[in-house]
Parts: sequence; structure tokens; C-alpha cells
Amino acid sequence: MNFQGKAVLVYLEEDNIARAYFRVQPLMTQDGPVGPMAAEYPDDGFLRIVPDKNEQHTFKERMRTLTGLCLVDLRLFSMEANKIRTNKNYSPSRGETNQFIVYSDAVRALPEDLLYQVVGENEVKNASTPLVYIRNGANIQGPFRREDGQNVGETVQLPPDSSEIHSLTVNGQEQLFYWPRKAEREAPKPAEPAEAPKPVAPAPAPAPAAAPAAPEAPANAFDQIQSLNEQLSQNANRLNTPAALPEDFMPEQQTKALVGTRLYQTPQKQVNPRRAHNSLMEVVENQRYAARYESRYEAPGATIPQNTELKEVHNPADALKRALQGMSHSPETQRQAADVILSQSGMRITLSKALAHETNDLTLAAMQSQLQELEAERLMTLMQLDDAKKNLAAAHEEALGKLNLAEQKKLDQLHIAQQTAQNEIEKLNKVLEPLEKKRQEIAKAIQEGQNITDDRYLCAPEGKDVSKEELTDRVEKTFKAAGFVMEEGDALSLLTALALTKDVFEFRSETKADAQEALSVLAHALGAPLKDSARWGDALVMLPGGSAPVLVQDNDADYPLVWKVNVNSLPDWDEPQGWRTPYASVPVAVNQDALPVALPEYAPVTKDCILKAFVKDSALNEETKAALSALRKGLREAGAPLPVTAVDMMCRFISATQNEVKGGVAEAIDRAACLYIVPHLLDNKVDQDGVKSLLAAMPRTLKALKA
Repeated sequence: MNFQGKAVLVYLEEDNIARAYFRVQPLMTQDGPVGPMAAEYPDDGFLRIVPDKNEQHTFKERMRTLTGLCLVDLRLFSMEANKIRTNKNYSPSRGETNQFIVYSDAVRALPEDLLYQVVGENEVKNASTPLVYIRNGANIQGPFRREDGQNVGETVQLPPDSSEIHSLTVNGQEQLFYWPRKAEREAPKPAEPAEAPKPVAPAPAPAPAAAPAAPEAPANAFDQIQSLNEQLSQNANRLNTPAALPEDFMPEQQTKALVGTRLYQTPQKQVNPRRAHNSLMEVVENQRYAARYESRYEAPGATIPQNTELKEVHNPADALKRALQGMSHSPETQRQAADVILSQSGMRITLSKALAHETNDLTLAAMQSQLQELEAERLMTLMQLDDAKKNLAAAHEEALGKLNLAEQKKLDQLHIAQQTAQNEIEKLNKVLEPLEKKRQEIAKAIQEGQNITDDRYLCAPEGKDVSKEELTDRVEKTFKAAGFVMEEGDALSLLTALALTKDVFEFRSETKADAQEALSVLAHALGAPLKDSARWGDALVMLPGGSAPVLVQDNDADYPLVWKVNVNSLPDWDEPQGWRTPYASVPVAVNQDALPVALPEYAPVTKDCILKAFVKDSALNEETKAALSALRKGLREAGAPLPVTAVDMMCRFISATQNEVKGGVAEAIDRAACLYIVPHLLDNKVDQDGVKSLLAAMPRTLKALKA
């Protein structure tokens, strides 16, 4: 499991959505595909992902955005981080089959230009990487963008035997990937933890004996710091230190809100006071040193054997001190000594720490003052930003409150107007009830006074307005109860064809009795009277009043509420060739697996509500127009030119249903052809083989022709 310092291509999946159980399967490192799963990864070859302490609350959301191919990038972490560890809960008998875990901060999204899938020309949009290489035989070119197939930059051709093309099994499928190794070998070094920078001052050279007068000090702390910029230590400011990692491989960091801290004086480290300079003590010390040097050896303070070998021991710090005292009168010698001291390893840091404890250093005082001013300005800015956020939130709430208040006021007014209109409707209905009753009595008196004994005289009932959904639901439930097949969209198609009828509407089935029953079922669903005038010899006489539609069979009555309906059967299609005026012929089929049951009872509806619900006019697009033109041309070549009346009804039907049926405009064209073209072909006895290619994309039409 040693992937330290590598970027590993993995496949991430969410094993259990309820528990947000994520795991990854390593696929490839910079060195190529990962070895045999059985040897490297026990059980099922996956590593379980556990949330890092910094993303306890965002773990699930971020992992779900990475599902699929992603990276476990361990180049960003040091060896001590140990991002892949043994799973303490590993227990295959209890369902935990992942022996190793990986922390979530090591899992990141797949960079766009890191990995390229090699796919065929027709598989670009289904690729698993943002950029792909297209393979056509032995020709491999890319990169191309997955969304639109456009090339990205200069197109490069890869040899088919390139060592950078790998075959991987991803989610059970064998796939080819191109992994350029050049970018992966330039792995960034792990960033070492750096000590917090401390403000330090430069090491000033000892002043010469006869130095020129110092220039006048700057007016404020900022000018003092600017004047000392060239002398500051390298550790005084690390703000401009370049990042240790390339920008595209930097780990994602969560944005933290700015929070202000109180301005206070940090406690200073207690430093042992230095002994003040004393000329007398210095003279005495020099004499002691000279006396000890002259006597060569100083008597040991402890009792030692006589045969012990004694050696002279020199103190390097004492020797340096003596040497520095000897060069106090030579500025050049002091400069050389300072260069030698600063060139020693670690000496700059030591001098910086020593100077940091000096309380009377002007440079440190200027820097400290400047830092205090910057901190005060930062806190003032944060306070102003917090106030601005509060003011903005308050303004938003106030604006939303005013908007909601205005909208609520309008809504209340609409409710009041709706209630008032409803009350008026109820009052009018109460006024109409006695009038309707009186009308029925007058119609009955007229019928009795004229000695009307047959049913040619009809007074249509008063209907009510219902919604489009209720109308389709009525037809669908009633036809299914009667034992007919009623699929999704059939009720909508039937009612639309009925509403668009100008002359005659027809039901056709295998037997004429089934077609007659379908007509009765439709009348029952609409609560409409059904009259058969075949035995009358005269047209139906409609008495005034009423608003419900009337279905009349085999009659030439011309009245606004009347829909003239015919019934027909396919085997008995015996009308003269080309004689019939085109009209909608609705096919109905009996459900052989269902038994008829009692039909639900419904109140009459108005004819106007049917027309308003199903007669719509939406523009046909150019593709639909082209399809209809091609269909008309093919029928004319087959010897059955489609009448203009039929074309007009088809266009109106498609316009009314193309946005309503589930299959869109394609299903609307198919249903229109089934209603208007099939009876035309049967009437003209057109050879079906000659028009089968024209109707290849119309399953309902082909089924109706075969029937």
C-alpha cells in the first residue's frame, strides 16, 4: 500500500447512499497500471474513504461531486502525514471488506489536462475524462473536448504502441487511457513545515572610531522601515515566498471567514539581563587571562591522580572575544569579521534572536509600531465589513418584507375577487334553476300539443364546464370499464379528433358491434344524448335550450351542439373508391384479457369546454412541415394522393397535440396518420407494401393497417 509521493488514478463509487459509504479502487500511478488486486488489495480491491478532520461537514457533498475517476494525490503530503492507513474496523465477516482507509483530503478532482481517454469517433460524448483522444484504426489524435468534439490547442498524433497508453478495467469495462508521464515525473516536493516568522533586525557592524555624523532619522515608523529595507534579514518577511507546489496541484482550501482579534500586547519572553559593561572588570579579566596564559597551566580544582596527562584547553568564544577587541580600531577589519561571522551556518538566526530581545533597538521599535498600526487598521476594516454585511442583510430583509407584503396584498385581493365571482355564479345558478325547469315544462307541453310521438325531437340537457384532465380521465376510465384497450395518450387523441371534427367523426373496429359500443361508451363518458336516426328518414329536430353535446348516428342534422358519428368495421369496408370525404376514423380494440364492468356515472358536460380544452393552435416547425411534405409526395407517387382536407385536419391535430403527448411531435404525426391516412389508404385500396417505407417510423399507423 505504499503510494507515498505519487498521484494515483482511482475509481470512486458510493457503496451505500444511506450511510454515505465512499470507497476508491486504485487504477494507475505514474509508473503504469496498478498490479494484481489479489496481491495488493485484499478482498475486493478497494480503499474506504474516511473524512479528514477539516471536512467533517462537507465530506459527503464533495465526495458525491467526485464520483467516478479522480486522484489520490499523495505528492502534497510529507511521509509523516500517513494518509493511507490500516482500517481498524476491518472485518469481512461483518461486511467491512476494506482493509485500508484513505483520508478524504488526499482525494481530489481529476485535472482536465492530466488524463485522456482514448475512444472511438461515436463515443466521445460518453467518455469519462473532460478531454479525449479519438482513435480511428491505428490513427490516434487529440486532444478534443468531450462536450462538442472540438480540438483543444494543437492536435497531436500518438503512436498506437505508445508506452503512455494504458488499458484499464474501469467499473467492469475495459478502457484505454493516455497518461503523459512528463507532467507526472515533475512531482512537487512535499512542503516542509516552516517556523512562524519572527521580526528580526539586521546585525549592525561595530561603529568605527571616527565615523561620520549619522543622517537625520526618518519622521515616522514607516519611513524608518523603508530606509532599512536593504539591511533586513532574510527571515524578517516571508510574505513573498513562492509556493512550494505548482498552482494546478495546490490542494483545495476552504475559504475561512475573516474574524477580528483583540489588539493586545503579546507577552514577551523573559530574558536574563546582561551584565553592564564595566571597564575595571574588563581590565581585571584581561590580566587574569594574561597570567593564566603565562603560567601555561592552571591548577585543577579537583584532586586527580599524579599520572594524569594535562592539556591546555582554549575557549573558542574567549578567543573570538579577544580577537574582536583587537580590531576595534580598524573599520575594514570589523567589516571582514562581520562577513566571516555571518557566513557561518546558523549564525544569522542566532544573531537575529539575540537582537530580537534588545529593548532599546530602534529598528525593532519601528517595526513593532508599524505592526500595531496595521493590526488596528485591519480590525477597523473588519468591523466596518461586519457592519456592511449586517446593513446589507437588513436591507435585503426589508426589501423582501415589502415585496412579500405587496404580493400578499395582491393575493388577498385576488382571493376576495374570486370569492365574489363564485358567489355571483351561485346566485345566477339559483336564478337559472327555475328557468331551466320552466323551459323543460314548456318543451314537454309543445311536444304534447303537437302530438309528437317519436324521438326525432330532442332537447339537449344543460351541461357543466369541467377541466381537460377530468375529461381525459372520464374517457379513459369509461372505455377501460367497458372492456376496450386504452393506452396512455389514447383518450387525449380521441377527444382532440372529436373537438376538431368539421363534418363526421367515426369509430372503426374488427366488428361493427364493437364500433357501435365504443360510440355508446363515449356518449356515456360525456353525459351526452346519443340518437340513431337510421329509421327516421328525416333529420333530427332540436328544441331550443341546453348546452351539452349531442351524438347523432347516420343523420344530416346541422345544429351547433350536434356531432355526427359513424361506425364501421374493417372487413366490411365497402364504400366506393375515392367517394368518401376525409374525416377522423378512430380505431378501437377490445381488451381480450378484461371483462366489462358497470360504467361510472357522469353528469353532462358542455360542448364549449371540450372545444376550449382540446382545440389549440401552435406553430409547426420546419422539420414537421418537411416530414408532411415528404409523406404527401410519397402517397401521390403510390397512386393515393392525400386530399387537402385531410392535410388540413392532420396539421390542426399535430398542432394541438405535439406539446401534449409523451412522444412529442413524432408521436403526434403518428397518431394523425393513424386517424386520417389509414382510412384514406383503405378506402383507395392502396398496396401497403408500396407505402410501408413512408410509414416506417409510425408504429401505430402500421399496426392499424395490419389490423
